Amino acid sequence: MYHGKIQSFDAADGLGTILLDDGRLIRFSLTACGFMRPEVGKTVRVVSLTEGYAGRAKATLVEPASAKGAPG
Repeated sequence: MYHGKIQSFDAADGLGTILLDDGRLIRFSLTACGFMRPEVGKTVRVVSLTEGYAGRAKATLVEPASAKGAPG
């Protein structure tokens, strides 16, 4: 599990980026957010990653860092 903050999110295409605490910038899509509404500046947990476009890491499950009882 990784922690970070949402750096960008474009609601028109449902894509955004998360800056992880270790300095990596990863992509995510609205689909990865489940019940969470993505907002720039929100602290999140990235529960799982996969290889995305051009080999860059992409989050497949993102949840709010403060979610109680959330999976993971």
